[in-house]
Amino acid sequence: MQAAETQQQRDVQLLLHVLDYIGVDYPGTVLNGVVKNAAEYAEQQEFSQQMGAVLERFPDNAKSEHLRKQIEAIQQAIAARVSGKKVTSLCREASALIIATYQVIVAPKRVPSLQVGRQLYQAECVRCHGVNGQGDGPNAAGLEPPPANFHDRERQSQRSIYSLYATLSLGVNGTAMPAFSQYSSAQRWALAFYVGQYFATDAERQKGEQLWQQRDDESNMSAISNLKQLGLLSPEDAKELAGEDGVALLAYLRSNPALVMPKIKDALEISRQKLAASLDAYRLGQTKQAYELAMSAYLDGFELTEGQLKTLAPELRKQVELNMAGYRQLIQSSQPVASLQSRYQSILAQLDEVKNVLSTAGESASVTFIGSMLILLREGVEAILVLAAIAAFLAKSDRSHHLNYVHIGWISALLLGVATWVVAQHYIDISGANREMTEGVAALVASVMLLYVGFWMHRQSNAIQWKKFLYRKLDAQAGEVGQVKKSALWSLVFIAFLAVYREVLETVLFYQAFWYQSSVSGHRYIIMGFVAAAVLLVGISWALFRFSVRLPLRPFFLTNAVLLFVLSLVYIGKGIIALQEAGVLQKNTVNFIEIDLLGVYPNLESLGLQAFVLFLAALWLLRLRYKTSQ
Repeated sequence: MQAAETQQQRDVQLLLHVLDYIGVDYPGTVLNGVVKNAAEYAEQQEFSQQMGAVLERFPDNAKSEHLRKQIEAIQQAIAARVSGKKVTSLCREASALIIATYQVIVAPKRVPSLQVGRQLYQAECVRCHGVNGQGDGPNAAGLEPPPANFHDRERQSQRSIYSLYATLSLGVNGTAMPAFSQYSSAQRWALAFYVGQYFATDAERQKGEQLWQQRDDESNMSAISNLKQLGLLSPEDAKELAGEDGVALLAYLRSNPALVMPKIKDALEISRQKLAASLDAYRLGQTKQAYELAMSAYLDGFELTEGQLKTLAPELRKQVELNMAGYRQLIQSSQPVASLQSRYQSILAQLDEVKNVLSTAGESASVTFIGSMLILLREGVEAILVLAAIAAFLAKSDRSHHLNYVHIGWISALLLGVATWVVAQHYIDISGANREMTEGVAALVASVMLLYVGFWMHRQSNAIQWKKFLYRKLDAQAGEVGQVKKSALWSLVFIAFLAVYREVLETVLFYQAFWYQSSVSGHRYIIMGFVAAAVLLVGISWALFRFSVRLPLRPFFLTNAVLLFVLSLVYIGKGIIALQEAGVLQKNTVNFIEIDLLGVYPNLESLGLQAFVLFLAALWLLRLRYKTSQ
C-alpha cells in the first residue's frame, strides 16, 4: 500500500512538471496556428501523450476521470495548434485540479534560506546558467536546447516557485538539466526561491516593498498571505490579480519570503487558515484531511491564546473550545457541508471576539501584569507541590544531602523543555497534536508514580511501620542498601523531571504568544508578572517545606500522602484531556462542573478514570485498615 502511494505521489509530481513545461514552452512553439519550431512542437506532442500514459496508472474513480478529461482537452488543443494562451490556461486549470485533489505539497514547511540558495546556485548552476542567471555560463555553448535565461521576462512570467522546485527535483528529459535529488527538499526550495528572484528588477522590488507596507485586507494584494500562495503564484498570475503592482509585490516577497510566514501573534490567523483549508478538504470528500486540519486549527492556533483567555475571558475561551470541538464532531459524523459551513462562520465570529479581547488587554498594564503572573502560577503550581513534597520527605528522613537528585530532575526538565521549543521553532515541526500527546503521556506516567509514592507514605504514617522500615534498611547488607537507595533516588529524579517537563513547553508557548500579542511597552509588565509568579512559587514551595518538616511523623506522612494522591488525580484529568485534544482518545461530554486547577473536566473518560482510581484507593485503605486491626 505504501509503495502504491509513493508511486502515485511521483506520478502526480510528474504530471505537474509536464503541465508546467508545456504551459511555458508551447506559446513560443505555435503562433496563430503555425508551428514555428517543428522539433519543439513534436516534443510538446510527446509530452502530452506521456501525460495520458501516466494517467493510466491512476485508479479509476471520479477524481481521475475528471483529470483525464482535462488532459484530453490539452492533447486536442495541441493537436489542433490552438493559441498558446489557450493551452497555457488549460495547463493551469489541470494543475490547480491536481493540487487540490491530491493535496500536493506546493510550499516549504519553513522559510527558505536565500543564502543557502545562493550557495547552491554558485556550486551547481553557474557553469550553465551563468553568474547572473542569463544562460551564459562557461558550459552553455553547444548545449541544445540552451540553458534557461532566468531574466527572460516572457518565459519566466509563466513560472511559479513551485514549478522551479519541480524542475530542480525531476530535471528535464532530453536536456542538460539534471534532477538535484541529492539535495534535501529544503535545499531545493531555497534554490528555487533564489532563482525565482531573477525575473524582476531592483526597482520593482523597491516598489513591492512600499506596496507591502501599504497593503490592506480588502485589496487583491491580500492574495499573497502565506508560503503556499507565494509558491504557486506566477508573475502572470500576479499581473492578472493586481496589474503591475501585483508583479512588483510578488518580486519583493520572493526576495523576502519570511514576511508571509504566520507569526506567533497570528495564532488566531493560523486557526482561520486551518479551518478554511479544513472546509475545502471536506468539500472534496477528504474527511481525514479535513479532521486533521480542524485539529491543527485548535492545537497550533487557538490553544496558544488560552493562557491569556483563562484570565481575561474564561467563558469565551470555553465557548470557542466547545464550538471547535463541535466542528470536528460534524466532520467525524459526515454531516452535510452546509452544517460545517454554519459552524465555521460561528467560529470565525468568536475568533473576532477573542481578537478584540486580546487587543484591549494588550493596552492595559495591570491586565498584562496579572495575566503574565497567572500563566506561570497556573502552570507551575502542580510541579512546585510535587517538588516540595519530595524535598520534605528527604529532609524528614535525614536525607537532605540527596536533594541534588531532585535538582537534577527539575533542572534537566527545564533545559530539555526550552531545547524542545528551540528545535520546534527552527529545525523540525512539532505539531500541537504531538505536543499534547507528550504532555498527556507524561501526566499519566507521573500520576502512576505519585499514586505509588502516596500509598507508600500512607503506609509509613504508622510510627511502628516507619521504625520497621528503618531497621530493615539498617540491617540490610551495605551493597543491597546502596542499590535500593540508588534506584529510589533516580525514581525521585524521574518524578521531578516529569512534573516539570510536561508544563515547560506549553508555558513557553503561552508566554511567546503573550509577548507578540502585547505592545512593546507591555513587554516589561510581562517580565514583571513572570518574576512575581516565580517569587510566589518559590515562596509556596518554601512554606510547604517548612510546614511539612515540622509536623510530627504520622501527620507528616498523612499530609504528603493526601497531597500526592490529589495531585495524581489532577494529573489523570489533565493527561486524559491532553490525549483527547491530540485526537488519541474519544471525548464524551457530560453535564458536570469544570475545575481546571484540579484537573476536573466535564467528560466521561477523565471523570470515569478518576472515579475508578478513587474506588481502588478506598478498597486499598479498607484492606490496610483491616490488616492493621488484625
